[in-house]
Amino acid sequence: MEKAKGFSFEDFSIEIGDFEVTKKKNYHYSFWHCTEGGSIDQRPLIYKGVIYFGSFNHNLYALNAQTGKEIWKFKAQDRIGLCSPILYRNSVIIGSYDHNVYRIDADTGKLIWKFPTFGEIASSGAIHNGICYFTCRDQFLYAIKCNNGSLVWKYKTFEPNVSVPTVHGEKVFFGSSDRNLYCLNNRNGNLIWKFQAEEEIVNVTPFIVHKNAIYFGTLGNFLYAVDINVGKKIWRFPTGEYGMTRGQVLYKNMLVQPTNDGILYAIRPDGKLVWKYKKRHPLGAVATDGEKLYVGCEDFYLYCLNHEGKELWKFRTEGPIWQPGTIWNGVVFFGSYDCNLYALDALKGNLIWKFRCLGSVSTYPEIKSFFEASVKIPKIKAEEGKKKSYELNLSEEDEEGVSAYKSRITYQVSTQYREKGKYQIDSDEEAF
Repeated sequence: MEKAKGFSFEDFSIEIGDFEVTKKKNYHYSFWHCTEGGSIDQRPLIYKGVIYFGSFNHNLYALNAQTGKEIWKFKAQDRIGLCSPILYRNSVIIGSYDHNVYRIDADTGKLIWKFPTFGEIASSGAIHNGICYFTCRDQFLYAIKCNNGSLVWKYKTFEPNVSVPTVHGEKVFFGSSDRNLYCLNNRNGNLIWKFQAEEEIVNVTPFIVHKNAIYFGTLGNFLYAVDINVGKKIWRFPTGEYGMTRGQVLYKNMLVQPTNDGILYAIRPDGKLVWKYKKRHPLGAVATDGEKLYVGCEDFYLYCLNHEGKELWKFRTEGPIWQPGTIWNGVVFFGSYDCNLYALDALKGNLIWKFRCLGSVSTYPEIKSFFEASVKIPKIKAEEGKKKSYELNLSEEDEEGVSAYKSRITYQVSTQYREKGKYQIDSDEEAF
């Protein structure tokens, strides 16, 4: 049958509102939950001309920082990722996905002690007055003695934790997947206050504490400034749709914050925007030598910027770069998911050397896979009982060889709304 002519369905139109991006699954457990391989998601540690870093191939490496030659390696029982090495008295402390925290002799690579937990260690620790603080996916923040690895105290949250603790004075701060920023007494683990954000708090570098304020991002849309004494919000700054999981740096009295939307923000401590730098892919954590900024990206590049956010140079690897680099003697050291640790001239971005870890490239989740986009349809005010009805019935009658059509158009629109702008359409068909 030919298409009926002369009928319009313009009355059955609806104005579509803005797109809304929401988190569709928990981020904390899947956060860079990578397979076996040689990829590097670590901030390297430099000590006495030796560079230390871990890899997803289970190894902690010690290299000559000038030549890139291997000195020793220590093998854990599972991946070493996101937990960057920290220094304590000629030794390196690092956590692993094998549920252990290790203390390794910096000269020989020999084990001094290990501390067992009940979950993966997926963030770096912090050392203060001989105590190492670190979070774990078993929902605890631990405080252990650096000299012998014995437990001092532990504090339990409501969800797994992927957050680097930040120690300031007698307080230790850390974020949790239960959406709280916690402030504890660092001597006994007693809660001082907690601040609830709108989404999970996941950070792989320490928070910035500046003039009685702590700054942190979430997997939601805001960067927060919170008073460190009472836990009250000072301000919040909107950053985009896909949140922040990489920490910020304080640079020339600006808070420089990377986001998963691919925007690098430079914000004054009072929450006012100074400048922003935009890429098409999520940005990794930022490092600075005091004069320049270095930021990795999911597009496989390391970018170097000046104090105005202008790009000075870029260097391409073969994988995403998430952790901040370490700058030492005019050289920037950083790891990539392409299984290489790189040493670049910090002035021009030229390659000096690279060290390849054994193992294939690890897989990694795309950040945007943790979110979904939905369409917000504005609420329509309709008078009760008022409906628009059209009928369309087509039938064919043969009158002496001539086809004649009788037509009646029918449709009915009904709307039913629930709270928070959600909507429901009465239909036998699936709503889009």
